Amino acid sequence: MDISEFSRLEDKSKYNRHPWETSRKNVLHTFLKQSKIAFPVNRIVDIGSGDAYVIHTLVKKNMASQYFAIDTAYTPEVIEQLKINNNNSEVIYVQNLQEYLEKYPTEEPSLYLCMDVLEHLEDEKLILDDLLKSNKKNHYFFAVPAFQSVFSSHDVLLGHYRRYTLPELYSLLKKNEFEIIDKGYYFTTLLMFRKLDKFLKKDKEASIDNWEGGKAKTFFINTLLKADFITSLLLKKIGFQIPGLSCYCLCKK
Repeated sequence: MDISEFSRLEDKSKYNRHPWETSRKNVLHTFLKQSKIAFPVNRIVDIGSGDAYVIHTLVKKNMASQYFAIDTAYTPEVIEQLKINNNNSEVIYVQNLQEYLEKYPTEEPSLYLCMDVLEHLEDEKLILDDLLKSNKKNHYFFAVPAFQSVFSSHDVLLGHYRRYTLPELYSLLKKNEFEIIDKGYYFTTLLMFRKLDKFLKKDKEASIDNWEGGKAKTFFINTLLKADFITSLLLKKIGFQIPGLSCYCLCKK
């Protein structure tokens, strides 16, 4: 959950987690597990960490020695609330990538997460140029929303400038000197629903901060997205790359 969504919560210490968030977390865990990254790494740095949900799931798995959450919307008040929400965990909160690189330099291998961040920037080089200043032993996981054809008022609500195809994301990262070691789409079912909404001119204006689905609905959506993801992985293994609502690239330098 990004900070704009977090800020709209009535109770910032207790809230329901949208199934998209939990499913997205499971996608990341799967890709990291099947990667050749030697865990635990020295650091995991989550750029655009929002309410720090994703990075704390990695803390629980002991996937690094140090953890950093970066978000330009982190104020002292937000950081204090996130520390309370996460039992004053070992995660270090930083307001921007430049501050992180200046205050916490390291030559040890790090994993940078940049999930659903690039689409929020008018110029992606604001982040990509800074990442190029880091050392040559790092891995990077980028994920972005896919297909401009389904861009809607929901994207505007979330502050998106654009959506991407996988070739566009691949080209952008190659041009910025990243070596892509894995790539693909995920959440085909959600893409189909989004295309249907677009066809019916039914624009989604709600966001994940106001999730009020009960246990049964949450379980059903999580199960559907899990089956969707497993199917796309199996098809990818036999050479079929099917489109989805999000695309990703796992990179190194």
